[in-house]
Amino acid sequence: MKSRTVTSMQGAIENIYHYQKAIQESREIQARVARVWSWYAIKDSKSGAWRFAPSKFIGYRNPSAKLYLQETADNGQLDGRVTERILAQWFMVLERGSRRERELMDALNEFLAGFAKAPGARARINVSKTEISAVTRPSVDVDNLLKRVSSDPAICGGRPCIKGTRMRVADIVEALAQGATQQDLLADFDYLRKEDIAAALLYAARATDHRIVRTA
Repeated sequence: MKSRTVTSMQGAIENIYHYQKAIQESREIQARVARVWSWYAIKDSKSGAWRFAPSKFIGYRNPSAKLYLQETADNGQLDGRVTERILAQWFMVLERGSRRERELMDALNEFLAGFAKAPGARARINVSKTEISAVTRPSVDVDNLLKRVSSDPAICGGRPCIKGTRMRVADIVEALAQGATQQDLLADFDYLRKEDIAAALLYAARATDHRIVRTA
């Protein structure tokens, strides 16, 4: 597999965009995000949004959803140790707990919340060495997102809820953990919006020691 690794930064960037399309189209790929340890991020030059992909997808040439799903299985041949070593030429991992790491982790949480998923507790983020000095606050408006959650002693005993409803953050996280999808929740509770689900996941992530909530 080593001969198939990417040979340039541009190749890795192109693969990140391939992953963005693949995850949109494959629920199997969505289901695997909690098992990804090494995420790689680039900032979209047009939208300013951060784009993410795992090392095993972007570290090999001509990646596809089929190959990724097949070769990241228990008997697969894609090796994260190989891809991380190759990608280290152009990317570097952000320091755990640093301001930049927190900003990009918030953006990664927001990205995966769109699929009713969250990163695994061991997830770490890498960014381009040439871009790291220019890393700024992501386009995700975290403050406004968190304003969708409120605690009122007169509602659900003061437990955090989606503002204006009796839907607790815990109810949303538990439903997702039991296999419900974002689409299921939006269909069952017509007063919810996708931003409410993202807000619940982000709130729960920040409330835990590891800042990450695992969902099924």
